[in-house]
Amino acid sequence: MNSINHPWGITDKFRTKYGQTWSDMDFIVSKINSYHFRNNPLDTVGGTLRIAHKEIKLTYKELLSASKNSSDMLKSVYFERIAKDVNVVIDINNISLYLKKHELARLTETLADSIGCIDKSYQLGLYL
Repeated sequence: MNSINHPWGITDKFRTKYGQTWSDMDFIVSKINSYHFRNNPLDTVGGTLRIAHKEIKLTYKELLSASKNSSDMLKSVYFERIAKDVNVVIDINNISLYLKKHELARLTETLADSIGCIDKSYQLGLYL
């Protein structure tokens, strides 16, 4: 299993400080076939996003789109100086998620790291 955030390694101190959604958020990179990624990279299944007791399967194209959307949403949240206890709605694959500011930041970081992991593993020939 190729986990991005390794939620099992988060201490109880951080779980109580940041909450269950933040601490359990993870992206599991699926086994990627080099033939499919080389010929049709955007429609290749990238993995599964685990967030708020939901599992969302994402293709590489959907992963890029979700990363861009969460990054834009995070910039607007910080620009508008929204309070940290206010929930913000973000849609990923037509699933609405209600996240706080720090959870949205973790989501943005997780999606960006997963894109980098997939790109680098393909370039190195690891094929996850």
